[in-house]
Amino acid sequence: MAENENFSKDNNTENTQAEAKADKHLITLHLSHKNGSKTLHLRKGHLIAASVAALLVLGGGAYAGVSYLQAQSRLTNSQEQLAEMEKENRKLTQRTEILENENEEYTQHINEIQMKTEELENKMTELENTKQSLAEEINNMSGTSTDSTATASAENGDTACAEANLSTACLSILENGSTSQSGEKTFTAIVTTSYNKATSLSAQLDKMNVMLDLTGASFVDVATNVTETLAQYSNVPMGYPLEEYVISTEFNPDGNAAISDGRVHKGVDLSTRSQILPISATAAGTVVEATYHDDYGYYVKIDHGNGFTTLYAHNSENLVEVGDTVKKGDVIAMTGSTGMSTGVHCHYEIQLNGIYQNPKDYE
Repeated sequence: MAENENFSKDNNTENTQAEAKADKHLITLHLSHKNGSKTLHLRKGHLIAASVAALLVLGGGAYAGVSYLQAQSRLTNSQEQLAEMEKENRKLTQRTEILENENEEYTQHINEIQMKTEELENKMTELENTKQSLAEEINNMSGTSTDSTATASAENGDTACAEANLSTACLSILENGSTSQSGEKTFTAIVTTSYNKATSLSAQLDKMNVMLDLTGASFVDVATNVTETLAQYSNVPMGYPLEEYVISTEFNPDGNAAISDGRVHKGVDLSTRSQILPISATAAGTVVEATYHDDYGYYVKIDHGNGFTTLYAHNSENLVEVGDTVKKGDVIAMTGSTGMSTGVHCHYEIQLNGIYQNPKDYE
């Protein structure tokens, strides 16, 4: 009995210890294999640790996933921003090239404008100098004609008045002619403030150049008119009285044997080769002789009022009378072979204060 009680106590003790151990283990796993079996005991602390580890792993994975997605989003945004920057950079590069090309063209326009401006200035200076030169010539003409017409006024009041007003008339032609041609032309105001204005300025200068050329051509016509007017009233013999001629006998007042036929000849003979041609006055003046002479045949003598006289001889016909006033270029006679002549020609003489002059010096 005593042994049974002791065994029972030992058995209860072992059961109590087993139950105590069982209380310490939440899960018990019995694994069997060929060699035997093995028991695994999982306590609460193990499960809690495993749960915490699992949570940590899951949380870390979630955090890593979120971080990855955020990084991927930032990378995508960065790539888009980089693409935009590259696009803007290409635009800036293209704009830079365009600006460089425009700058080169602008520089070329400026150089062209400078050259055109200088050309216009030179043309305007040339026109102004020509105008001043003509004005001075007219003024000089006025001074000369005033002296020369002092005597003529006593003989012919109308002629003196015409000569006295010649310079005024020529100046009026010069001023009014140039004004009428260019006075109505106006130029558009030019502003050079940007590249786009350069092309406009160049075009405006081209128009100005064309207009100045037209003005210059008109001014040349006016100047020609003035020059012809001066020439008509000029009292200095210039040129020869025929348009078509051949000098058959040279000027030889001393009878030099080496000149022409060696005989004394105080003028020049202008052969027309048997043609009857008009004879024109070589300067403005008054006819003082128009008659027949045994040697000269029919001839005309003109006094130019400043010491110059001219004579036209061997004419077939005289077309003016004594006292007539003529201008340079007026027809005064026709060529012929009257008097001591061997062929149709015009004998032409020039005297200055009674001294014979070589007509070649007044070509």
